[in-house]
Amino acid sequence: MNEMNKPTIVEEEGMTLQELFSIVWLNKALIFWVTLWVAVFGIVYTFAIVTPKYEAETKLIVQVDVTASGTSEQSAIYVAQNLIETYKSFVVSNTVLTSVIEDVDALPADYSLTALKNSISINSSSNVLIFTISVENEDPELATQIANQLVANSIAIANDDESGFVLLQDKLKVLDTAVVPTVPSSPNKMLNIVISVLLGGILSLGIVFVRELFNNKFQSSSEMEKYLGIKVIAAVPGTMKERKLVE
Repeated sequence: MNEMNKPTIVEEEGMTLQELFSIVWLNKALIFWVTLWVAVFGIVYTFAIVTPKYEAETKLIVQVDVTASGTSEQSAIYVAQNLIETYKSFVVSNTVLTSVIEDVDALPADYSLTALKNSISINSSSNVLIFTISVENEDPELATQIANQLVANSIAIANDDESGFVLLQDKLKVLDTAVVPTVPSSPNKMLNIVISVLLGGILSLGIVFVRELFNNKFQSSSEMEKYLGIKVIAAVPGTMKERKLVE
């Protein structure tokens, strides 16, 4: 009686690691060609389609005159560190960027503040009074002009006696001026090629396993015995070549 009431345990069928490798091996040609074509597309895009960009860098240092401010050296450093974040926002303010667009003659007439702001990045490290301004552009000389003009205008506007900003006056100094870059900063060619190969491999494996997922045909007599629970006595060759060999 107890045996009749025992719940039936359903054994879940899964794909073994050997079967996974077998599927990959049987579809190795598809995997190779898909990976190859995706890699070729990535190489063509990187070397022929995408426009390289150049990055010009300039470095600024924030200094507080101890003699003029009447503070100690430690206090001056503390004030300078707090001013860095203010300067980073001030440099990319509309006031400064508008003056840069007006002063750089090489910029297109329809060049917008948003486009200019998106091309600028400012980086700094904690406990360091130096920050770096980077400008990225398709033209290396234009990127250099923008970077140097941006620094010059931000200092001039901050130090202006009539409409300047008291807290920012005479505290920003140029450490390194921007020079014309000779090597493009983007795209990263080697990285793009590696990503293309990886994407091609992932895409090809995805195609193979999706095909296998929707394939409801038995590939061998052993699969029929496994899933249908029957004993296969004989099998008819599946391909014309196999049938000719039997005949």
